[in-house]
Amino acid sequence: MYGFVYEIEDEHFILVKPFWEEELVSVFGTLEQIEEIKKAQELQAGAQEPMPIIVFYDEDTLELQEGGFHEPLAG
Repeated sequence: MYGFVYEIEDEHFILVKPFWEEELVSVFGTLEQIEEIKKAQELQAGAQEPMPIIVFYDEDTLELQEGGFHEPLAG
């Protein structure tokens, strides 16, 4: 399932708003995956029009998928 990164909770979990859903879910990621998301958020912090960060995760296990992080497109 795909969703928008809402917030980084800690070194292993992020809050994600799934497409077509209203409720946020907590999704597990490796240290490396969370670091990649942090870097993308830092790059977006200074942007006039920040783009959403999208992740792909397993709906059953609530774990980020390998290669499931999509960096925002340059505007």
